[in-house]
Amino acid sequence: MGFSTTLWEWYGQDEYKRVLAMCEVIPALQFLALPADSQRNAIPYCPACEAWSEMILPLNDALSICGSAMPTEIRTRLQATWELCNDLTGAAFHCDDWFIFDHDDWSPIRTAAVELGGFMELREITPFLDDLLLDCRNAVRGIKR
Repeated sequence: MGFSTTLWEWYGQDEYKRVLAMCEVIPALQFLALPADSQRNAIPYCPACEAWSEMILPLNDALSICGSAMPTEIRTRLQATWELCNDLTGAAFHCDDWFIFDHDDWSPIRTAAVELGGFMELREITPFLDDLLLDCRNAVRGIKR
């Protein structure tokens, strides 16, 4: 059974908070897998602040929310990717430097993000991502569908 099946099972069991957390990981992984110049172009303001709050923290949120409910290979790889991000050096991660993504420390993060995306079956999930995000956000907030 692949991860997309797990995600749909959670959705069918009304585990919207889990589905939402994992769906929020998808754009984060897509960003983290990008080459440095594409990452730079995707960030509107301070690269370190934006990358941390919008693209790295969702990894930790998913680990906290989904924990042991995640398949082991996903949880292990997500944890490793989070740790790589968390271990970025000051040279590779500081405010107001548009070239932080060029630092060599980002290379293993890109590799890990690509590998994790494959294990998570992003190609199968992405076509439904916008609807899943909207539906799960509404459900978590108590807004009726």
